[in-house]
Order: sequence, then structure tokens, then C-alpha cells
Amino acid sequence: MPGQPSSLDIRPRILYQVAKAAWEGQLFDRREEICQLVLTEFQDKASRRQVANQIRIAMGLNPHDSDTVIAESDEEALMGLGSEPVIVANTAACERCPENNRNCENICPLGAISKDEYGILKIDHDRCLGEGDCISACSFGALAEKSQFVPLIHLLQQKTNPVYVSLAPAFVGQFGPEVSPGKLRSALLRLGFTDVVETALYADLITIKEAFEFDDHVKTTDDFMITSCCCPVWIKLIENKFPELMPHISPSVSPMVASARVIKTLVPDAKVVFIGPCIAKKTEATLPDLQGAVDYVLTFQELQAIFAAAAISPAEQPDEENPQASWSGRIYARTGGVSEAVATTLQKLVPRRALTLMPVKVDGIPDCQKILDQIKQGQLSANFVEGMACKGGCVGGPGRIIPPAEATLLTNEYGNQAKSQTPVENPEVYTILAQLGQDQKMPALTGQSPMGLILARKLAKK
Repeated sequence: MPGQPSSLDIRPRILYQVAKAAWEGQLFDRREEICQLVLTEFQDKASRRQVANQIRIAMGLNPHDSDTVIAESDEEALMGLGSEPVIVANTAACERCPENNRNCENICPLGAISKDEYGILKIDHDRCLGEGDCISACSFGALAEKSQFVPLIHLLQQKTNPVYVSLAPAFVGQFGPEVSPGKLRSALLRLGFTDVVETALYADLITIKEAFEFDDHVKTTDDFMITSCCCPVWIKLIENKFPELMPHISPSVSPMVASARVIKTLVPDAKVVFIGPCIAKKTEATLPDLQGAVDYVLTFQELQAIFAAAAISPAEQPDEENPQASWSGRIYARTGGVSEAVATTLQKLVPRRALTLMPVKVDGIPDCQKILDQIKQGQLSANFVEGMACKGGCVGGPGRIIPPAEATLLTNEYGNQAKSQTPVENPEVYTILAQLGQDQKMPALTGQSPMGLILARKLAKK
């Protein structure tokens, strides 16, 4: 269309307005006012229906065929955990896109995006990996990511449950060079969270389990192990396109799920919110065998909007860090981190087996598919395979704030500041294991020295 911009991103503005109204307890009263405010700001660039639907998506609701924001049955739906996070937000935007060369369709590795019999864009959520690359590929706002912060804000303000943050290892530097880990923790406590834990501490626990899994299952030159602990997109890619490789996947849950399960074992009425750079974690939290562990998932971008809405500047908060994780857990944030963590931990636990570890690391969906094709064709020369859907690893997730290369450097720096190199030397790990070992409802694994306190039911997928 002549005079139309080549791209239109009203989401940051809408996230802020919705978060501010929710924080002030006026979201339902102000919803139409927000719509008009944003519409005025982006006049001649967006229709009222588009803005209304973008507000609905920011509230965690599906778009609808109306110029109003809220329908009759929406208030109840608004308070629950959202469904699939990547959705079609505005089919009219596709009119600006070349009919036979749509970026969103081209970038989807499993062909989950297509057109129905009427030429309307649709997503097959059974095939969708949920990594969100299609959202970035679309310049016109046809696709969007649903948010979960409205019910979270309600939960924080109700104060009915202790609410814990599991903070992804990729957080370092995301909120500006002046925001240290301690300042970010203080800012989250000001929002009303009970406490903040490093997801990296639970990566430490998973690292130990992965090291033992390798020792148990990789015995011959024909054996190999695919690590599953970080990236839900990597696992769904294998499930959908390479199901014959499923028996080689480690049964460990992700550090996100491990953190939530442990927290809820120790504090049964707790709620857990994972905050990181990954959209796909929103889908992971709702998987049938993992459901109930993580209550809400936020991206760093969404947290930034909440800080702005609550008028909290993390850079101005007191520096009260509570360091918990080892170097091994903290470097999970970037490509190769899992492999290096398992290698150094295996060296501590079973030195003779560390000599047999031959890891390979891949990132980005195209390269992930290439290595899986090589495995399928019997061309693999490694016995430990680490895959990350985003280039650079988790630091490259679509919900990040800073560039992946910068985040990788900061992740390495933060890892080097850890007081222990591996979970074997980390006293925080032993504290958790001792606490969990006292729970009579959860039998410990046996025959594995002090590390036998790692609980199979808590750190396995089923």
C-alpha cells in the first residue's frame, strides 16, 4: 500500500500501557482508553481492530473479530496460564506481504505456517516449535507472542502465595551495564516477589545428573547421548522430524522445571515464575508431563515493561546479590555451555569416563537439523550432542534485550566470578540435596556417593 511503513512494531508501547494499567489495578477500566491512546499515537498506521487485538495478546487473550478489547467471557480466561504463545494476530497485515514469498513461511523449519482454503494465515500448533523466529521475520505484525504478566501482576498484588523467580542464566547485562545481578534481584523483590533463585543453580543439579546419565548409557563406540536439558525447541524438532533418535535423549528435565519442582517441594504453596529470553519456555511449561511446575513465564522484554510500569529502575536499587550457582551452571546460557559443564563435572565425578567424552555443539535450527541428519545417516563422530535452537544459545532468544554476542561475553564474565567451578564444589548444591533428602515422600537414588541424593522423580521428565 502506498504510504504504508515497511514495518510496524507497536508491541513495546502496548506492553507498557497494559502493564501500567494492570499494576495500577485499572486494566479493565482503562482498556478502551489504552486502545484509543495507542491508535492516536500510530494514526494512519494501524486500524483500531489491530490495536485492540494487540492489547488482547498483551493481556494473554486470543485476538478476535471486533474493534473492542474485551468480550463477555474474557475476564475469567485472563487469569489463567495462556495457551500456545505464538499466534496469528492480524491476518490483514498479510496483504502487504508477497503472496508466494512470505518470510514467516520460509523461516519455519517444520512448515507449521501456511494458508487455509481462503488464503488466511494459520499455524499448526502440533508442528510449531514455538521458538518465535517467525515473529521476528514478519515486518507487519501478523504474528505475535502472547504474554502472561497480567495474571502474574494480579498474583503479586493479592499476596496470597509466596512467589519465587527462577532467573535464567542469560539475565546478565540484559537490563543495562549499571544493573548488577544484585540490583536486579532487589528490583524483583520490590515488585513483590518472595525471593529470586538462579536457574543456573538447578542447572548445576542437572549437570550432575547428565554426567551420571553419560556414565550409565554411553558404554561403547556406537553409543551416544543427546542432551535435552535446555532447549524445548531442540527436543520438539527431534520428536517431529527424527523420532527414531528419541531413545538417545537424556530423560532430564530443563533447569527451569527442576527449579520449580524443587522450590515447590520445599515450599508447597509457592508459585514459580521463570524469567528468561525464550518464548518456547511458555509452551514447555504447559506440556502434560511438566504441567504444574512453572506457573508463569516472562521474557526479559516483558519484565522490562513491568519495571517501567511500576516505576522501578533496577539501576537505582541496592546491590544485594545472593550468588548460588557454579561456573558450570552459569555458562548454560550460551552455546557449548552444557557440554563444557558436563565435561568438567564428569572429570570431578568419574575421571576415567571424562576421557571418553566426545561432545559436539550446534546452534540455530538449520545447523541442528544438519547434525540430526548426520546422526540419522550414521555419520556422527561424537557421543554427546548438545543442540540449541537459537544462534548463540539461550542468549540469542527472541525475548532478549541485548545482542547475543554481547550477552555471551557477559555470561562468561559472570561465570568466571562464581566461587566454584563445578556443582561438585558448590555448597549450595549440597544444601538443596540435603533438604530434598529429608523428604520421606521422595526416595533418593542409591549407589552414587553423596550425589545419590539427586531425586529421580524430580529431575526426570516423567
